[in-house]
Amino acid sequence: MQKIKLFGLALGMLAAFTGQVFSQTNLQFTAVKATDEGAIQLYWSSQSNHLYEIDEADSLNPDTNTGTITWHQLYDQLPSQGTNTFYGDFGNYLVMPNILHPKNVPMRFYRIVDLGADDLTNDEPTISIVSPTNGFVATGNLTITVSPNTDQTGPVTTKLYVDGQEMWPSEDGSNYVINTCEWGNGTHVLFATVECLSSPEGPLGTSAALAGHGVSAFVPVAFSNLVTRISFSQPFFEPSLGQTQQVSAVFAANSDWTLQIKNNNGNVVRTVTGSGTNMVFNWDGNGEGGTNLPAGVYHYYVSAQTNGLAPQNLLGGSSSLAIASRNNVTELWATPVNGGDAAPLKISPPEFDTNNLIIFPASDSEMENALFSSEDSFEISGFSPDDAITPPSQNGPPAPLRPPTTPMDNPIGTFGVAFQNYAANGLAGYRPQLPLGSQGPNIGQITMETYTAGNMPPFTPLHNATSAANFAFEMFKGSWHQGFYYANDQLTIGALRSSGSGNPFNQVDIGLLALHGTYGASMDFDASGCKQMYFPITSGTSSQYIRMSEMNFGGSAPGVGLKWMALLACSSLHQVNWQSMQDQNIKPYNSNLHMILGADTEFELDENISQFWADYMLGDPNAKPTPRLPMPIREAWYQAASDAYHFPTNQFHIISPMKFATVYDNNCVGDYLQTQTNTVLSGSWGKDTSQVWP
Repeated sequence: MQKIKLFGLALGMLAAFTGQVFSQTNLQFTAVKATDEGAIQLYWSSQSNHLYEIDEADSLNPDTNTGTITWHQLYDQLPSQGTNTFYGDFGNYLVMPNILHPKNVPMRFYRIVDLGADDLTNDEPTISIVSPTNGFVATGNLTITVSPNTDQTGPVTTKLYVDGQEMWPSEDGSNYVINTCEWGNGTHVLFATVECLSSPEGPLGTSAALAGHGVSAFVPVAFSNLVTRISFSQPFFEPSLGQTQQVSAVFAANSDWTLQIKNNNGNVVRTVTGSGTNMVFNWDGNGEGGTNLPAGVYHYYVSAQTNGLAPQNLLGGSSSLAIASRNNVTELWATPVNGGDAAPLKISPPEFDTNNLIIFPASDSEMENALFSSEDSFEISGFSPDDAITPPSQNGPPAPLRPPTTPMDNPIGTFGVAFQNYAANGLAGYRPQLPLGSQGPNIGQITMETYTAGNMPPFTPLHNATSAANFAFEMFKGSWHQGFYYANDQLTIGALRSSGSGNPFNQVDIGLLALHGTYGASMDFDASGCKQMYFPITSGTSSQYIRMSEMNFGGSAPGVGLKWMALLACSSLHQVNWQSMQDQNIKPYNSNLHMILGADTEFELDENISQFWADYMLGDPNAKPTPRLPMPIREAWYQAASDAYHFPTNQFHIISPMKFATVYDNNCVGDYLQTQTNTVLSGSWGKDTSQVWP
């Protein structure tokens, strides 16, 4: 792997990137830029058809145990955009612990890792942004339509980026909706990516699916609004922790403004008004008059009407004074001799050689003007922000629609997500040793499905296991709090074998685990002489099976504890083996669990299943043309899989039939996600299946 390290600081909203560039091998940074909100855009020389990983560190101090710098993965599998690629660091609030927005940390250091060439370098998919087109001037909500194209037969996944920041997933894979009022006025760059697989993936014994990626052309679009830069201080607002949500906006002209906070049914719970060129309101989570509001989804609507008054005096307030003073401070700046962006001179590490830098004095305001006047990477021909006439009044669309902020006022519940993508060994996959399945003189290894130790195929990579992130995104937007998000080795086999609080899933209300699964065709006498299911768990480049009998799902912690567990894995609830376990009173659950959701057969892992499942459980009272009511958890599981396999771009399948399954306490068969947390359990369990394809 080629690696490049970039070290630097982000000083604040008016500062350019305050760093120095260090390069190794043939990779080179070509530019480093700061947005008007303090995010960092990284540009580097890249190779076509390669994938890149972006890592960050908030300190260069070596770890006391390992003696090395601790790097955190900011983003993975970013497709090359040709010979020059860029990415925007806006933080990553999915991983645990969260990677904060760079404006909220004093220092940030980067490295770019070249992950190598794509699997399908000679037959890559393509994608285009159909609308809007170059030079479009957008106001309010903007629908962006993308169109992927491939001759491969596997699932197709699209993503949309604005200024290098990934947006929330699309509901239909083609249309994305953003609220342009959440950005500043001016030119913003849209691009989309596509991943396709050469074939469906998942079942044991099938060849590894090859992945191909494509990137659209850049589409510069002008955002032109009276209401701009709606922003929030908390990605996940929890008043119960003493937090307040600072809601901010900037107006293109002096305006009389109104902020309305509405619940998920569209009812106004709080109204605030004011005048000026900006708005700042600290919401405590209560309604009018301090009334208590239930936990749930709340959106913010900002409207404004120009009042004809002159802009506020820049020196009229303490924050403005601080900005004005900062603009007039002269400090040392540096730019490379051979060209490149200028940055305030902050030497890190101290021994850095400055011989190749041009060092000069300037104020922030002088540099800001210079930076904007020289900015030509994504200009719209003949367009400047002044050319767009902002409306004299505007009713802003609901916010937030932009990641990472979620419309949460205290969480309704907690969820946990983990996945295994089996990618560390490349296309070779994993071959864990088969467990011993008998005792005494007949000791031998378990037969898995139709395979024995001599012909057991590998568990190949699961590209779409990472789509478990889409489940997290949808749960965020439904006012659920993330307990954990574990990728690959972060979830250990020891944790899964633990009972009670030792199992991280038992500390959340609902869990999703995406991985390979298989079933035993012979008795496992190390598990009381029954047939059961097995799941390979990785540790680096090795792996071993965990028996389903070794799991003990269900949590009893006050106010939280696992009630519903989904195993997005082949044969995770194989009928014959589940019944064998029940006959021997082998239960992978305790008296606190309501339901396990899985599959009766092998199936193809589809990237839409977990997203649809969350959507259907949560419901959407604002869905068009008619509101979508929440579905029971079990019904949502079946409907999500059926819809995923009948998705217009994904109807080529190699397994038929595919059946999903659910096992449940008989009092919980109709559980809803948000209203059935205190059901009295019966202690007797049932099981059913649903054919989701064809």
